[in-house]
Amino acid sequence: MRVTELQTFGVLANDLARARARALEFQEQVSTGKSVRQPSDDPTAFNHIVLDKASLTAIDQWQRNIGFGQTRLNLSDNMLSQASETLSRVQELAVQFRNDTNSAADRTAGAKEVRQLFAQLQQSANTELNGQPIFTGTSTHGRATGLAITTPMTLTNSSNDTLIVTVDGTTSGTIDLTSGTESLTGAQLAARVQSRINADTALVNAGKSVTVTFEEDHLVIASDSNGSQSVVRVTGGLARTALGFAGGSETTGGTPFALTATVASAVGNTGGAVAGQGRVVDDNAATLDDYVIRFTSSTTYDVLNVTAPVTTSRGPSNTGSATVLDAGVVNAAQLTLHNYQIQFTSPTQYSVVDQTTSTTLSSGNTYVSGAAISFAGLRVVLANGQQGGPQTGDAFSIGVSPRSVLSNQPYASGSEISFDGIRVTLSNGTGAPANGDLFSIVSGLQYQGDAGRQAIEIGTGQTVPTNVAGDRAFTAGGVDIFASVKQLISALRGNDGQGISDALGNLNPAISQIAAIQAEVGATSNRLNTSAAQLDETKDFFEQTLSESQDVDLAKAISDLTLQQYAIEVASRTLAKVFQNSLLNYL
Repeated sequence: MRVTELQTFGVLANDLARARARALEFQEQVSTGKSVRQPSDDPTAFNHIVLDKASLTAIDQWQRNIGFGQTRLNLSDNMLSQASETLSRVQELAVQFRNDTNSAADRTAGAKEVRQLFAQLQQSANTELNGQPIFTGTSTHGRATGLAITTPMTLTNSSNDTLIVTVDGTTSGTIDLTSGTESLTGAQLAARVQSRINADTALVNAGKSVTVTFEEDHLVIASDSNGSQSVVRVTGGLARTALGFAGGSETTGGTPFALTATVASAVGNTGGAVAGQGRVVDDNAATLDDYVIRFTSSTTYDVLNVTAPVTTSRGPSNTGSATVLDAGVVNAAQLTLHNYQIQFTSPTQYSVVDQTTSTTLSSGNTYVSGAAISFAGLRVVLANGQQGGPQTGDAFSIGVSPRSVLSNQPYASGSEISFDGIRVTLSNGTGAPANGDLFSIVSGLQYQGDAGRQAIEIGTGQTVPTNVAGDRAFTAGGVDIFASVKQLISALRGNDGQGISDALGNLNPAISQIAAIQAEVGATSNRLNTSAAQLDETKDFFEQTLSESQDVDLAKAISDLTLQQYAIEVASRTLAKVFQNSLLNYL
C-alpha cells in the first residue's frame, strides 16, 4: 500500500487537532472545576446531576420557608409573652383594688392604668409581620353584628321580610327574604339572609358579597372582602328590627381585634326612633365606658356615661341592722336611670319598687344575707349587721349617678351623634323619639379574623401552620380576655367590689389560656428547628453526591492537561519535521 505525503499530513493534523481538543476539554475542567457540564459528557451522570440540583433547589426553598415560619412564630411567642405579662399586671391591680380599704377615687385611678393595659393587650393581639396580622387566619372582614334575637323566628311576607344593606360602600336594593310565612332556626335564618343578599342585583354587579352566621343568639353579616375598606351596614327594611339590626355594632376589617359600640333601644321606649349600628371611629379616644342617650324631648337629647358608681342609701326609719355590702352595674344595656327601693315586707322577704314610675318590679322575694339582688341592670348586696338582719318596713334606695357627656343636643333624624371616639346614628322609624326614650351604647371588642391556616411547606407533602387563631388565644379559648379586662375597668370606675372579684376570677384562667397557646407555638417552633436540622443534613448529602457526579479531580485534570500539552508539542514537532522532508518544502 502506497502512503502519500497527503495521507501523512492528514493523520498528523488530525492527531494534533484531537490533542488540542482534549487539552481544551481538560482546560475547561480545570477552570470550571466540573467534569460533567452537558449531557454528552456523561449522560448517566448528567441525569443524576439534574435530579440532585432539583432536590437542592427544593431544600433551599423549604429552608427559606422555615426561616420565615420561625420568624413568625418567634414574634407570636414574644407577643404572647407580652400579653401574659400585661395580664399579670392587670391581676396585680385587681388584687390591690379589691381590698375595701380603697376609696372610689383610688379605684378610678386604677381604672386608668387598666385601660392602658387593655390598649397594650389589643396592640399585642393586632401585631403584624410584613403587613399581615400574626393572630388571625388569612384575612379580616368588616361586619355588622346584630342584637340578640329569639329563634326559631317567623318571617312573614310584607310584614318582616325585607332588608336593605350597604356592603363595602354599595347599597343593595330591597332584599326580599320570603314570599310566604316561614319559621326558621338561627342557622336557617343565616343561610336565608346570606343567599338573598348575595343574589341582589346591585351587589352582584358591584362584585360584593357577604357571609352570614348565627352566633349563639345573634346574626353576624360579614363582608367577603378584606381589610379596612371591608364594611357592612344594615340601613333599612321591614326585617331590620326582627333580625336585631335596629342597633348592634359595625366594624371594618382593618384589624383582627376591633373595638365595638353596641347600640340598643330600651324596652320601655314609646317613640318611633330606631338606631343604626354603633361604631368606634377613634380607638385612642374610646374610654371603654358604657353610655346612654336619653331624650329629653322629641327634638333634644343628652348623652350620659353610665360607667359610674351605684348610689345607695339606708332608709332613715330603718330599725334593722342590714347594710349595703356592695352595689354595681351588671348590664348597662338594661339600665333605665330610674330610682329604685328595696322594701322589706318582713325580715325575710322584700319587694323591688321603681320609684320613678311607682311600679313594683318584683315582690315576695326571699332575703338571704350576702346574696346579690339583681334588677334593671343593677346588682345590690345586702348583709346582716352584728345586731341582726332587716326588719319589716326597712328600705334601701338605689340609683345611678351618670356623668354628663353631652347635654341638650338637638336631634335630627339620620344625623350622627359623636362622642368619646364613638359614632351612632338615630333616625325616625314609625315616628320621632319620645321624651324619656333611652338608647344604650355598650363598648367592647370583637375578633373578626377567619379560621384560615397560613401554612408553609417544609418537605414533600409536609406543611406546618405558622399562625395562631387569635380568637383561641384571646376571646374564644374559654375566657374572653378582653371582656374580662373591660369588666374590671367598669367595676373599678363603678366602685363595684363584687365586679372586681368577678373579673379577677377570670384572670388566672386567662393567663393559663395564653400559656397553652404559647406551648403550641413552642411545639411548632421545635418542629421547625428539627426539620431545619434534617434539611441541613439532607442538603449536605445531596451536595456530596452532586460533587461526586460533576466535580473534577483537579490534580488528575491538571496532570491530563499537562500530558495533552506535551502531546500537542510532540505532534507539532513531528508535523514540522515531516514538512521539512516534504517536496512541498522545496517548491
